[in-house]
Amino acid sequence: MLPLPQPCTTSGWSCIHPARSNSLQRALLRSIVKKIPRKRHWRDGLMEGKLVGVHKVNVKLADGTIKTYYYAWRGKGAPRMHAKPGTKAFTQEYVRLTREREKASGDGTIGSLIDEFRKTAGYMKLAASTRRDYERQFAMIRLKFEGFPIKAIEARGSRRIFLNWRDTMRDSPRSADMHIALLSRLFSWAKGNEVILRNPLEEVERLHSGTRKDIIWTDDQLTKLLTEGASHLRNVALVALWTMQRQADILSMPTLAFDGERVSIRQGKTGARVRVIAAPDILPVLKDAKTTSRQRVLVNSFGQNWTSSGFRASWRKEMARLGIKGVTFHDLRGTAITFAYANLDKAHDEKIKLISEISGHSQDDAESIIRKHYLAGQDVIDAISRGTKKA
Repeated sequence: MLPLPQPCTTSGWSCIHPARSNSLQRALLRSIVKKIPRKRHWRDGLMEGKLVGVHKVNVKLADGTIKTYYYAWRGKGAPRMHAKPGTKAFTQEYVRLTREREKASGDGTIGSLIDEFRKTAGYMKLAASTRRDYERQFAMIRLKFEGFPIKAIEARGSRRIFLNWRDTMRDSPRSADMHIALLSRLFSWAKGNEVILRNPLEEVERLHSGTRKDIIWTDDQLTKLLTEGASHLRNVALVALWTMQRQADILSMPTLAFDGERVSIRQGKTGARVRVIAAPDILPVLKDAKTTSRQRVLVNSFGQNWTSSGFRASWRKEMARLGIKGVTFHDLRGTAITFAYANLDKAHDEKIKLISEISGHSQDDAESIIRKHYLAGQDVIDAISRGTKKA
């Protein structure tokens, strides 16, 4: 006779080895569902009710009215929360305030898996921006599955539990996909290290079906941005078009990267080093940075280095002011690549090779050449010029 599942002392969840009978596994999953904290409810993508640890205080003001304040936790030094309770903003604020106050998770749980994964060399090698995104997503995963036992991950039916959680965020399908993809990556790492026997989230169908691969800026949109946009934002757009680089790499580009003729860029996401001939359209921006001895090539309206959040906010407001819709800053990169491909008088393979040299995109046979030379050909610069002159 098989032994009954024993409770996990670290989490209170019922645990059972996946090789045991289906009836016991079903019982296990039922117990898991029952033990999911009922204080957290999702509706239309928003979390309602109380988050664990939030401290509510009613204060009587001088005029006799009662004011309610919320704090991230109880006790001295607890930060006050300002978002409206029950909203997504309230949950995000709670996650941000408590992120650095996390306690060590109990052994044998998803929480402990996250702790171990975050210490790996592979995780530490990720770009800082990627880790920040992962930390936010891990915080949301912890809210739901902190004490979920590792052994239960392998049990039949666990996939449905995780997908049901993802579906509570269906009103934000892209965000839902990113959360479940990170959870799947965590399980894949655990499987590869023989912590679990199977990853229940392999081959999960995405909720978000959109793609930006075919979205580029129109001639009218580019003309409006480059003629009517604020100069400090137009400069960023110009550098993006003429170097085909990512937003983070452009904003952090040091003035020392420009040697008077070329710009040397180390891509934060791929680690690739790219040398790009400075096109005439961005030479004034690069030379001004040299002349004024700025730390970075691109600065905001106050002459200060951009922050990623500050740039996103400024860009969003400028797009609203100019009435430009349906395209993003990232689409400028695809637009430049499209112009280059359309105007290069080369065979297909040669086009891909030349574009890869300037953009840093690796392309099978061209990958070794890109890694050795990093130098964009003048043909690409001329092709982008022909494309942008039409805008």
